[in-house]
Amino acid sequence: MTTHDGLKREVSDSRFFMWRTLFSVAHADNIVTDEEIEFMAHVLEDIEFSDMQTTILKDDIINPKDVEEMFRGVTDKKDRKEFFEFARDLVWVDGDFGSEEQSVMVKLLQTHLGDINVDDLVGKIDLEFEDDVSPRRGSDDTQADNKRGVRALVDKFLRYF
Repeated sequence: MTTHDGLKREVSDSRFFMWRTLFSVAHADNIVTDEEIEFMAHVLEDIEFSDMQTTILKDDIINPKDVEEMFRGVTDKKDRKEFFEFARDLVWVDGDFGSEEQSVMVKLLQTHLGDINVDDLVGKIDLEFEDDVSPRRGSDDTQADNKRGVRALVDKFLRYF
């Protein structure tokens, strides 16, 4: 990546692993289509990877890597979000979202959801639910009950996946 002042900025490790994971997803159904190869070639042309990163990604096109291992390297929340956006496009680029690709995407989504710290999210959001017969609004007992209720709801949702 070139910055506005003309300096070349290296692709971060997290972002690099996002691309490595995408390239791994292309191998999920054991068939790498012309459209998937074209997608990967455009990535190599459009993004200014370091020489070492480019060499590794070229190898990833030919030799499949463990998609879950690659995904663990995607540590930035923005990179994870964009991974799922790009992955949606990639799995449909050949017009077929096969069962193998679906299975891989479900596993990655489970991994992603498992990495989310629900307690941290609830603490930051500080959700409150109003109830017609609730104790005095803002009391410590009410806030604790509300947080437990949200955690239980999120835990139930995560168990579904």
